Amino acid sequence: MTQPWYTRHMPFFFLTFLFAPLTLLLLVWRWEMFEGHERGIKLFFAIGMTVFIVFGLLPRGSLPIILPIIGLLIALKLVFNLIKRKTG
Repeated sequence: MTQPWYTRHMPFFFLTFLFAPLTLLLLVWRWEMFEGHERGIKLFFAIGMTVFIVFGLLPRGSLPIILPIIGLLIALKLVFNLIKRKTG
């Protein structure tokens, strides 16, 4: 299985630096495309940058809006995975 262009080290770094929440969602969505060691490093970096943006750069009061959206998208991914496993 070939990796998409955004999973290579430099594009992933720039995507995470510029669009951290989007990169975190892409990482969770394409979780199976990453290997164990690489998965952990990219996940740590994406979560760190997302936390920095949410707590440091966004206006106060936006956290209760952003966290449920990220949580909902991750939950949808898990539901899609369960449906995919059950249907074969």
